[in-house]
Amino acid sequence: MIENRQLLYIITMFLIVQFTGLLLASQIFPSFSFAPQQITSQNLVEYSIVVVLELTAILAIIMVLLKLIKLEVLFLLFEIGIVGYTSFIFFLIVSSIASGNASLSVAVLFSTAPFGKSAPMILAISLLCAAGMVIAKFKWPKMLNMTSMIASISIGLVLGLLVPFWLAFCFMIGLAVYDLIAVFVTKHMIVLANAAMSRNLSLMIMASEVEAVPSSYLGKKDRIEYSKAKKEIYSKNPLIRPVMDSGMVPLSARTALGTGDLMAPLMVAVSAYTVYLNFTLSIVVAIGAVLGLGLTMYTLKKYKRPLPAIPFLLSGITVALGAFFLISAL
Repeated sequence: MIENRQLLYIITMFLIVQFTGLLLASQIFPSFSFAPQQITSQNLVEYSIVVVLELTAILAIIMVLLKLIKLEVLFLLFEIGIVGYTSFIFFLIVSSIASGNASLSVAVLFSTAPFGKSAPMILAISLLCAAGMVIAKFKWPKMLNMTSMIASISIGLVLGLLVPFWLAFCFMIGLAVYDLIAVFVTKHMIVLANAAMSRNLSLMIMASEVEAVPSSYLGKKDRIEYSKAKKEIYSKNPLIRPVMDSGMVPLSARTALGTGDLMAPLMVAVSAYTVYLNFTLSIVVAIGAVLGLGLTMYTLKKYKRPLPAIPFLLSGITVALGAFFLISAL
């Protein structure tokens, strides 16, 4: 069925993000001793104040830009910024590892020294690759999933290296609460998702396809709704008219998962890697996240309405971690 194919596609991309991020983390973490100390309970308050001030400044800038610049231009600038910046981080890490100078990516990302002699070439390669990704994204809009995955890997990896495991888990709890409010209370996340979909912004991965099925495939309620909308669908979609003329019903489905839903579990998984310096706890987190994602998709299929994914992901991770620590204690 079309829903099952899309579920498999989304889960596959989800797993690629998680395990690519973990693989890169395992390569650059030995060089992380050059970086600033991870956030601890002692400097958590100061760090939180800085983050709040930065977010406030960013929102203020956005509000000013909304008044000075046309909305579509602002979305264009945002897309260039997010694709360019996160692609630069991704290619910087990859090229640093490939050159045998993984500490360079740490030095650049966290403003530490030394950079090393190979720095100019690696930085130039990273910038060129990032510029290439921006150009390619606008030339081939179907690269949306790739640019969104790169963005998720870059941000999730950096945050996972920066914060300890306990703080990453607490941060994901905060994101889950925010996700619930943003979808069910203020509903601004739904508005943002619709804007991102209509403008093909790199804020989500998406599986979208159309399948021709016999009318008997539809339930009674769906057949009634299709009969009412049939003329409008036929007039507005010339490409699917041959399908409708043959007596088949064009069945479209679209499933999307936000970059935040990809980034948050990766952040927790990377920070979990730093606990034991092996993949054991990270794989437990990834398995739990996949279980949570499966529950999300099942609920989405059943109720057919926008849902916040992070609470489901967090639930799966919590259950997996609980089972792991329980078994380890036996």
